[in-house]
Amino acid sequence: SLCSLCSLWLVFGIAAGMAVVGLILPGVALDSRRRAVRENYQRTFPDMMDLLVVCIESGHSVPAAFDRVGKEIFSTCPELGANIHIMCLEMRAGRTLPEALEGLYNRVGIDEVKSLKLLLKQSEELGASIATTLRVYSDEMRDKRLIRAETKAHALPVKLTLPLGMCIFPVTIMVIMVPIVIRITNSLL
Repeated sequence: SLCSLCSLWLVFGIAAGMAVVGLILPGVALDSRRRAVRENYQRTFPDMMDLLVVCIESGHSVPAAFDRVGKEIFSTCPELGANIHIMCLEMRAGRTLPEALEGLYNRVGIDEVKSLKLLLKQSEELGASIATTLRVYSDEMRDKRLIRAETKAHALPVKLTLPLGMCIFPVTIMVIMVPIVIRITNSLL
């Protein structure tokens, strides 16, 4: 009676807890994975731009350069390589380069792709050299990557303050206080 009622409530509580975890945990896991993939895209994008500049300066057309870059970048970042390959297939199917880059931006979700799309569109409209424009943009992407790394490095001491304080401060206090306690106990005896 009372014991069965308690066990019923316990089972209900466990089921409710598991339901809440089942609703929250997948969203958290997906957000974490999405953030990690996006950071990988941002870390790999300057390398992709360097490869794109090399391909265009060697005489490839823009679609052929993207195709080559997609194959080369696949070993470093398979997700980005696959998305570039999809973009190349879209261009073969008849989409224009800006439309294909817009599709790449929708799949990848980093602002650098949108900037690249606008840059290529403006370069085409103004008749500027695509290789020179891409080289400047590639240098800018490398600078952005360096700034992100420096920002993380500067934030590290602040993040280490609490763990160091919790781990080292008690040990330091103990090292200081133990000899004092020993002297006091020896003097009392």
